[in-house]
Amino acid sequence: MSAYNAIINALELNPSIIADMAQEFPVERRNVRPAPGKWSALEHIAHLARVGPFMNVRLTNMLENPGDPIVPYLPDNDSPSSLADADWDEALRQYQWERAALVGTLRDVSLLIWEREAKHPEYRTYSIRIMARHLALHDLLHGSRIEDLLLTTSRS
Repeated sequence: MSAYNAIINALELNPSIIADMAQEFPVERRNVRPAPGKWSALEHIAHLARVGPFMNVRLTNMLENPGDPIVPYLPDNDSPSSLADADWDEALRQYQWERAALVGTLRDVSLLIWEREAKHPEYRTYSIRIMARHLALHDLLHGSRIEDLLLTTSRS
């Protein structure tokens, strides 16, 4: 039960951590890429926003259609400019809104359903619990990259 609460609490709190960094981020540096092929802070925020609806649909499908195969999210299929052209504030709001919806749904899931498995083509095993944990860690991965862009002095 403690992992269940910890994962859901992380999913609920991570957007506040990201939003705190977003408030500190200088407007003039939001689109700056640290190196060719590496994402800017805006691209990280926009990616988090883009993943939100996809994961909400995935969770709904796992709850309503047990046994259906998982459709992977492939960020490389997004157009190169789709993340870079996003609106900072709108992307942040969407990320927060989508996450609140996901957390609301997860809080209604019983522990038996929490362990419901699904076939994911990229993973050896996959369940609602694993999906939720993976998403919480995904937030922190991008949050860490945003913070590095925020705090590192060598960036212009």
